[in-house]
Amino acid sequence: MKKEQILLRVWRSRKSYLFYYFLIFLILGGLGYFYYLKIEISNTALIISLVAVLLIIKIIEIHRIRNWWAITESSFVESKGILNKNIRELDFASISDIDLNQGFYKRLLGYGTINVRRFLNETSIVINNINRPERFLNILQDAIRLRKEVPQ
Repeated sequence: MKKEQILLRVWRSRKSYLFYYFLIFLILGGLGYFYYLKIEISNTALIISLVAVLLIIKIIEIHRIRNWWAITESSFVESKGILNKNIRELDFASISDIDLNQGFYKRLLGYGTINVRRFLNETSIVINNINRPERFLNILQDAIRLRKEVPQ
């Protein structure tokens, strides 16, 4: 992979983990409620609850940062993994089309999924649950358009 200036790099949105953040809120809210009512909680239950909260946050962040997608001046880059890293670079000339999937609640929260399809392959690269997907889509389309206008 050649070194190029990255125009935009994105990771999965934290908004896509709202269920897990709600679970953390319930655990901490329950602990706070017991404290407010002066109900004694065993040290074991308190430690298990706090470890569960920290573990959930850690898993969310590891899951988020293991994959990222970027737009450079001449290609689209996908990176997967933390320890075993797989980086795929896709030249703009091999991209056939791009589409945006954004359900109602995702649209309200401002995140969505983009599919990048290639000419030679039936499969597509799925960019899952990124913030402001329209911005990513517009920058990618502009970069592809600029690349086609510049003679090789």
